[in-house]
Amino acid sequence: MMNKTMQRFCAVVLICALFLAGKSQAAEVDALYDKMGIVKPRTEKTAPDFSLKTLDGRSVKLSEFKGKPVLLNFWATWCEACKKEMPSMQRLYDRLAEQGIEVIAVSIDRKNKDRVEDFVTSHALSFPILLDQSQEVRRKYFILGLPTSYLIGPDFKLKGYASGARAWDHPDLVRILEALNNHS
Repeated sequence: MMNKTMQRFCAVVLICALFLAGKSQAAEVDALYDKMGIVKPRTEKTAPDFSLKTLDGRSVKLSEFKGKPVLLNFWATWCEACKKEMPSMQRLYDRLAEQGIEVIAVSIDRKNKDRVEDFVTSHALSFPILLDQSQEVRRKYFILGLPTSYLIGPDFKLKGYASGARAWDHPDLVRILEALNNHS
């Protein structure tokens, strides 16, 4: 049987090991951000909330997804890089939706709802597609180039952003999103 001093020592060692493991995992995820070209903000800010319509006319507010990690993507049907990355976003959504991770794509196409519908149908996209025809939300998020994506934590804070297409189902990007789900 251990004496109280030995029990305390073991408890301190266990707490230190858990702390260092947490630090190690955080450093590993930070390295993945760099490797995958995801920029982490210097200070986390609350994601600008908005309400947009879906293709079927339903209003969706971003804040409805608070409590879940969100990949928020801005795209357009005329953007070749956007078209390239959409299938990987669908595969990511298929893989992680059951874990509560959301993918939301905001189309900035102006007056081209039919083109957006055709694209969504032809690519069998099942995650929410929202329409920002006035480009008001695009301006809130300072979108200059397409595609641009934001990572939003369950705490509704901006955790990172990426300009340009990504293979969102890449194992390192999946790991980043899973880490957001487990540690935010």
